[in-house]
Amino acid sequence: MIIGFDLETTGLERKQDKIIEIALVKFDETTFEIIDTYSTFINPEIGIPELISNITNIYDSDVENAPKLTDVKLEILEFIGWYPLLWHNVSFDRDFFIENWIDISRNIALDTFFLANFLCLYVKSLNLEMLCKHFWIWFSWAHRALNDVHATINLFEKLLGAFNILSEEQKEKLHYVFSLSQDKNIDYLRFILYWDYVEVCDFWVFETNILKKIKNKLKINEDIVDKKIKKKKIKSLFSVLGSVEKRDNQLKMSELIEDTLSSNKKTVIEAPTGLWKSFAYLIPSIQHSVIKNQKVFVSTKTKNLQDQLFYKDLWFLQESLDIPFTYAKLKWKSNYISTKAFFDELILWDLPYAKVNFLLKIVLWLDDTECWELDELNYFWVEFGYLRFINSDWLGVILDNNPYKNYEFLIYARHQVEVSDIVVINHSLLFSDIHSENWVLWKVKNLIIDEAHNIEDSVTESVKQRMNEKNISELLDIIESILTKKHIDKIKFLKQKEIFLSHLDLLMDYSASYVQWKVWGNQAYQVSLIQEDFFWEADLSNLWNKLELALLDIVDILAVTEEFDFSKEISLLNTLSVNLRIFLKKSEENFIKTVTVNDRYGVSLEFTLLNPGNYLDEKLWNKLDSVVLTSATLQISGSFAYIENILALKSFDFHLFESDFDYSKQATLFVPSDLGNIKNNNTEVVNFLDKFYSVVRGKTLTLLTSFNIIKKIYTSLNSKLLQQWVHLYPQGVGGSKSKLLSFYLEDSDNSILLWTDSFWEWVDIPGEKLKYLVIHKFPFSVPTDPIFQARSIFFKDPFMDYSVPKAIIKLKQGFWRLIRTKNDKGIVVLLDDRIYSTRWWEKFFDAFPKEINKKYVSSDKFLEILGKSLEKNN
Repeated sequence: MIIGFDLETTGLERKQDKIIEIALVKFDETTFEIIDTYSTFINPEIGIPELISNITNIYDSDVENAPKLTDVKLEILEFIGWYPLLWHNVSFDRDFFIENWIDISRNIALDTFFLANFLCLYVKSLNLEMLCKHFWIWFSWAHRALNDVHATINLFEKLLGAFNILSEEQKEKLHYVFSLSQDKNIDYLRFILYWDYVEVCDFWVFETNILKKIKNKLKINEDIVDKKIKKKKIKSLFSVLGSVEKRDNQLKMSELIEDTLSSNKKTVIEAPTGLWKSFAYLIPSIQHSVIKNQKVFVSTKTKNLQDQLFYKDLWFLQESLDIPFTYAKLKWKSNYISTKAFFDELILWDLPYAKVNFLLKIVLWLDDTECWELDELNYFWVEFGYLRFINSDWLGVILDNNPYKNYEFLIYARHQVEVSDIVVINHSLLFSDIHSENWVLWKVKNLIIDEAHNIEDSVTESVKQRMNEKNISELLDIIESILTKKHIDKIKFLKQKEIFLSHLDLLMDYSASYVQWKVWGNQAYQVSLIQEDFFWEADLSNLWNKLELALLDIVDILAVTEEFDFSKEISLLNTLSVNLRIFLKKSEENFIKTVTVNDRYGVSLEFTLLNPGNYLDEKLWNKLDSVVLTSATLQISGSFAYIENILALKSFDFHLFESDFDYSKQATLFVPSDLGNIKNNNTEVVNFLDKFYSVVRGKTLTLLTSFNIIKKIYTSLNSKLLQQWVHLYPQGVGGSKSKLLSFYLEDSDNSILLWTDSFWEWVDIPGEKLKYLVIHKFPFSVPTDPIFQARSIFFKDPFMDYSVPKAIIKLKQGFWRLIRTKNDKGIVVLLDDRIYSTRWWEKFFDAFPKEINKKYVSSDKFLEILGKSLEKNN
């Protein structure tokens, strides 16, 4: 027998929140027949937060006459007994019970999340609802305990079925990984999955099976392609693209890029959404690379856009153009799994629960992947720490003494770059690579950068280095674990580890106290910009010397250890040493240094570049023969001055292509005249949205700038809208971005998205599924953001010259979520009254197309006009 189990609670903090509902369902583990059920509300003796009531549909009135947990404790323990317990995401509910003196710590814990994490590799969200949807399991009224339990039991059955259809070889490899743990929960799950298996294969059989799969995939195409072609007019190349919509500006942009490449120029192009600029730069790049035998690199912001260019656009052009060309894609080395690092993780025994789950996922993925890029998978938070131990971001991957060198994916990917005409990269790789001492992309001479408005932020993130207590301690603990399990003398290591950690504790304690002194309030997440006063209070140069010496001693100990190859760990320790030096040296003035304190990682030390423009001018622009920067959002009020200044583009030519959309017919901008000042009108905004959402019912994306206003809108309107069969999907409340977007797209007519930062860009909702875009506030950077503070020194008026342009670019990106093609039509509702009441309002008005219809009337008048228009169209 197994007992399915679920709780509903007043919140997520087990030490202060309370249980409000319990459901237990006893079932047969072979037939899945329900044997018995126990379900009850629990009086939490505190009020249920409005947000929780909206999620669970459980209100104070439901639980006021329910028993207290102490009244039913014995009933619950008697029902559970010693049976194994089944949850989805086990730790949350189990910890809540234990915290409330119902000790189930000795019961076997089975988790459908654990199974789904390696059996459902490409399901974007492992939320219970999304998994039920994936397996076609009927699931009604989520977030009620009994319904969730029945869904979990059905999911458990489906997951066992998914395991059973794996090949025998796959089961054998997974069985080996299961055997590496002595965790009782994993051992019991292994018993359920492998009841008919007697023996576990040894490491060498496991290794052979993995390497055989890899070898079959690592087949480098060395065929010589005849590339003797004559140069053709760009117009003639576009003529063979069949049904692809032709645009005059697309052709003109393509001809401009052809001239840039052939004449070794540097060009900036603002190309509006709808121009289909990917073809505009790919076609001349292909012709140039083949005729001149010069590789062209194309960089874009996100890995998703990189994959779209690789799998969709370039594939189409290779099929359509009469030009024999080759293409490849490359990502930063940490995106590729290292075969040696992977096997190093598996030669240790007694692996923890979460790491076994992680490695099971990697084993199945290796059977399936064609590009070996770790970002093909989704990870939950603890797994991000494991990734750094199996990726290729260490020197040993490419060295001859690596016994798995012929099976390393990074080496294969780099070779593909060597033999290709077009190479698709991303901004993270580009800017991380030029920052490293050993360039991979040192042969870049012709470069196209798409989504160029993101260059400043991309450089900031790519160069950023992070060090935190948790990750440093984990690295040293792993080294100690290897020494123990390999029976290697560790006395010297432990002594140096203790010395290093004692010095590190001093640094982290001092850094934490600095943040507390600088930041007011008891915030869960605190961040402070390191300024000169940080170096006044402590002898940090002396502390750095002690840290460096301790790290050098640890590296020396590991380097002479013959029983195990510690090259990966030595590489990580050397990187840590360099980063600590940069952070602690006051003279390193080219960096922005910050200290962050939070509950999960403790104290984190971070630094990134202070001046990306100077860095790019020195490291990149002057080393290229030709370069094109393009985006739909580069100008501010008809000028390229901001982007020219921030990215040091003095030697570039600038070009603008106007949109061929008819905004007078396609879009309307409405600004209500009666909602008051945006700084203190949340109540008025919610009241307006209540009426607006009731009129439009769906097809609405609401862009906001804080989670607080999202929660206020959701808690105020959700129940009422549900009665009208309208669904609100709020970020941070209802699940992951992919889950919420999936639900929205299924029924956009009756769905409304509430989202913050990530939906201002990178989301594409097709035509008829998005008709209304609500923008709450202008998306200004937070004034206390350390990076904004540090870079403000370069501007005479930081607000007007830095903050306003950044906000305008993001606002323009938000607008482009609505109008993507000539056929799109929609309404923008801007709730920020500052567009009429400030000295800078004209700049924000200029962010919208000049031809757009503008309405400045009362909210009631607007809703009346909108309602009549909808009635007429229906």
